[in-house]
Amino acid sequence: MGPSDGDRLQQLRAVLPCEVRVVAETHSLFGRLLAAKSFKRWNGVLLLVIDLPDGSPGTIRCDATDVLGVVESGPRSVLDAAGLRALHRLVGQLATRAQVGVSRVDAQVGSPRP
Repeated sequence: MGPSDGDRLQQLRAVLPCEVRVVAETHSLFGRLLAAKSFKRWNGVLLLVIDLPDGSPGTIRCDATDVLGVVESGPRSVLDAAGLRALHRLVGQLATRAQVGVSRVDAQVGSPRP
């Protein structure tokens, strides 16, 4: 579970003003470092008030920047409760097979037991 809305607001109050990097790859300012002055909420979306590269004021979604931390890119998987139960059951089955030496393939892992 991620941080609550109150936690995010408290974190923003603690760090602003600061420089933020645009991390949303689809944003036209991706990779740019911008000065963030404050924040505001508009239609339930948390926005940073920033200085655009040309010096004019603007806003950007907080989640398009690194102000609240960066989520590492790469492969991800999210399991719901049923998927987690199925994974737990599968791991249990594999552990049991390893203990009794059951294998569906002819290859063996490790040294044979005496």
